[in-house]
Formats: sequence, structure tokens, C-alpha cells
Amino acid sequence: MSVATPQAGRTLLKYKIHWHAILIHFPISFFTVSAGFMILHLFTETACFELAGYLTLVAGTIMTLPATLSGWLTWKGRYKGARGKVFIYKARIAFAMVALSIFLVIWRSVFPDMVHTVWHFIYAAGVISLLLGAVAEGYYGGRLNHR
Repeated sequence: MSVATPQAGRTLLKYKIHWHAILIHFPISFFTVSAGFMILHLFTETACFELAGYLTLVAGTIMTLPATLSGWLTWKGRYKGARGKVFIYKARIAFAMVALSIFLVIWRSVFPDMVHTVWHFIYAAGVISLLLGAVAEGYYGGRLNHR
């Protein structure tokens, strides 16, 4: 038989959902897969790899927006808007990644026939740059959380 106490109705587990930690893994994985497909496409010249790279780039671009917003909100809330070097680097990289990914999606959408031209290799370099940006974001984010 249980006795009702003032604590009985309260939740003992008071976990807060860290949305940024959840959301940030989506663009990282999408940009990694996109770069992988682009590299496979450049070596095999298979159109399916290029299309898969483009579709995962679109998914990564879409998920970069809420991930960046949640990072900004986390910075303002949890870190009280601290102006440390790590935060400045992360913000600059994040905004560059948002701009570059949107540009690449628009570029590929407007010029779908650029496959196997010089511009296509510039596009591939942009996709690989997003992977490097994701690695840098992960590195600096790891420094914040795992000192």
C-alpha cells in the first residue's frame, strides 16, 4: 500500500531536452553522406551518385536552419551570450555553412545540366567544404561539452 506524499505527484526526473545536441547531428550526417556521394560520382561518373549527393545536400541544408537557430538560442540561454573564441568560430562557420549550402542547392537546382563541366567540380568542392565545416563545428562543439 502506498502513501501519498507531497513528493509523490512530482516528477523526480527533470531532464531538459537539448534540442541543439539533437538537431546538429542531422546536417553533419547529411553533409558527410553528400560529400561521400559526390566523391563517388567524381570517380565513377555515375549519375545516381550525383543525384543522391544533391538530395542529401538539400536535406542537410534544410536541417542546417533549425540546427543553427537552436545553436544560437543555446548560446544565448545556456552560455548567456558569452563572446569566447569558440563561440565566435562556431557562429562564423555556421553562418558560412548556411550561406554556402543554400547557394549550392540553388545553383544545382537552376543548372542541373552542369554535370561533367568545370562548374561541376567547383560545386563538388563546395559540397566537400560543407563536410569540412561540419567537422570544424563538431570539433569546437566538442571542446565546449567535453573540455
